[in-house]
Amino acid sequence: MRVLITGARAPVALEWATMCMHHGHEVILTDSLKKPLGSFLRGIESYIPTASPRFAFPTYQQQILKIITQMRIDMVIPTCEEVYYLAHVAKQCPEVDFFLPNVGLLNALHNKLTVFEQLQGLPEITLPKTRLVADKSEIEINKRTVLKPVYSRFGGQVIRDVTTQSISAATISTLYPWVQQQKIHGTPMCNYAIFEHGDLKAHQAYVPKYCVNGSAASAFQPISCERLDTFIAAFGERHTYHGQVSFDFIQSQNDLYVIECNPRATSGLHLLSSRCNQLLPNMEFTSPSKQRLHHLGPITLIAEGGLSLFKARTWQDWWSGVNVMQQHNLPVGSQIRSVFELLRLARQNKAKWSAASTVDIEWNGEALPS
Repeated sequence: MRVLITGARAPVALEWATMCMHHGHEVILTDSLKKPLGSFLRGIESYIPTASPRFAFPTYQQQILKIITQMRIDMVIPTCEEVYYLAHVAKQCPEVDFFLPNVGLLNALHNKLTVFEQLQGLPEITLPKTRLVADKSEIEINKRTVLKPVYSRFGGQVIRDVTTQSISAATISTLYPWVQQQKIHGTPMCNYAIFEHGDLKAHQAYVPKYCVNGSAASAFQPISCERLDTFIAAFGERHTYHGQVSFDFIQSQNDLYVIECNPRATSGLHLLSSRCNQLLPNMEFTSPSKQRLHHLGPITLIAEGGLSLFKARTWQDWWSGVNVMQQHNLPVGSQIRSVFELLRLARQNKAKWSAASTVDIEWNGEALPS
């Protein structure tokens, strides 16, 4: 089988590629960067750069269709936000297995308000009170709530203390709506799951650690949680879900609140990739066992600021955990080179580095040309 893995900038793309090659499949990687992490991975058939799906979707679509035809692709596995664009491309290739759900469900899960409509009535979870805000005048000044854009990532824009002063610089409109949500105090949790047409193939819950902006984790401590097992199975069955999905939760006393959804690959894949026994004709994974903390390498040491370097806990987790970047045996300097390309992208788009990592592939609800 020939597999096209998109979003080659992401560590999880390396994980998918390594899994596929381990099981004898040929891997082609693609991204809109010239030299992302995945382009350095040994053993792949080729790396093919494309246009930006966000800024040049018609060109991107033509290039993906060309890759599929010329490289005789059997399966497409997205890893990042290009998934929202590939869902449109998939309509033109019914003979290819695009490992993603349909456009309507993808869009609803990505939206921080409509996601809760897809989860109503599912077992073991609680939904926080959430309402749409399309104008600053609609904001309730209430420190027991948080504000965030309907489409956002990495927690960089979240207003966690809603005051007159904190909302002064926020840009809110009908074209750029936000949600105001009940603030939940408790323990953050995440999960990641793989489905084939509603059949749950693998699932892992974990506690995020060493978070950038208090949101994007760089280390992942696997845990067992029967409540999440029950919830995710019911979710997949309801939507006949196909592809990857993850949720962010907060455990508050006896309630398990769903905060948001990522209908794509996330770092939870690192925790279960070693359990993959088969990819075709159906995916098969072994049952989870006690696992070690996994982390993303050097970024973990400074994710919470430079002072982390002087904390014993940081180094204990570093040495006892699994460095997922080290496992892929990338050439020396490859990570630095890929980071510098993202820094250039940040300067070009006048964006922070964390935002630059998705600025050319993210989807924020825009209509796409047919």
